[in-house]
Amino acid sequence: MIYKTCSKCRNKYEYGKKCSCLNRLNKEMQAINGEVDIFYTTPEWRKLRKRIILRDGAHCHRCLIKYNIITASNLEPHHIVARSVNKELELEPTNLVTVCKTCNLQLGTKGVDWDHKVIPLMEYSL
Repeated sequence: MIYKTCSKCRNKYEYGKKCSCLNRLNKEMQAINGEVDIFYTTPEWRKLRKRIILRDGAHCHRCLIKYNIITASNLEPHHIVARSVNKELELEPTNLVTVCKTCNLQLGTKGVDWDHKVIPLMEYSL
């Protein structure tokens, strides 16, 4: 049997089939307070997501600040104040910072455990 590696979740799946994570609507819909939420499928979010990643220099700010490494793959905007806490800030650029998928999962919605000040990459001396 031949397997491929999913470019999104890095799991292996059988060649000729689709990875289970590619069922986009099920993956991106999240339940908040028991209600289906399609926020991550909206055109407004998709445009803002790209803009935030470009604004932040296309690297993970938590990896750079906390671990002093540059991570530029699997980038995602992270809500500093969680959407479940304050929905009014969900599309506010000042409430978003670019992090890698690993950091975003570690941060979750529990709060911030690092200085989330966005500093352009060129200001760091490497």
